[in-house]
Amino acid sequence: MRSFRSAISAGCDLIECDVHLSSDGRLIVIHDHTLERTTNGKGMVRDHTAAELRRLDAGEGEVMPLLQEVVELAIGKVGLVIEIKQVPIQYPGLEEKLLAMLRQLGAVSECAVVSFHHPSIRMLREMEPKLQLGILEGARPIDPARLMREAGADVYSPHWGATDPQLVKEIHSAGGAVGVWTVDDDAGVAWCKLCRPDSIFTNRPVEIGAALRS
Repeated sequence: MRSFRSAISAGCDLIECDVHLSSDGRLIVIHDHTLERTTNGKGMVRDHTAAELRRLDAGEGEVMPLLQEVVELAIGKVGLVIEIKQVPIQYPGLEEKLLAMLRQLGAVSECAVVSFHHPSIRMLREMEPKLQLGILEGARPIDPARLMREAGADVYSPHWGATDPQLVKEIHSAGGAVGVWTVDDDAGVAWCKLCRPDSIFTNRPVEIGAALRS
């Protein structure tokens, strides 16, 4: 939670988190499908209960957050982008659980959901027309606007290196927005200045924000 609070204090417009399901069906926030890289645990996230996951050290004593805690932190302060981790491993029922939580907390209008698993985005569009949705992409497709439309998404979110001015133009012409990831160095900044996407995701908001404005 420390990183989210830091981003809010830095004046970020959005914060982003990655969501998995614990073995007992809780929405838990962690980047990887496995525990070794970012915690002192071992194994797959999906093989542990939420209580077991929250006993782990997620760095300097931090506890792995439940998604509800992140949503409650963000509401009224900052937009929240939630990436649902449905590739390569899928969590049956994740979309339904996520949408039920957002509705319960009154947060549908303050959140966006994105995924590399485009069928999940299409499913969410059918369940909730008002939810902002985006598709993630790591390559430069022939027709990105078609991919966005087929998924029912509002946002096309590629790696910055798979972005170009023509792609941004095509997405804008289709009524969408472009949000690129993850811009953490001078090369990414320079390319974003040329391509002019609508939003930029970074692990270094203070430094990258200053570089983009310079």
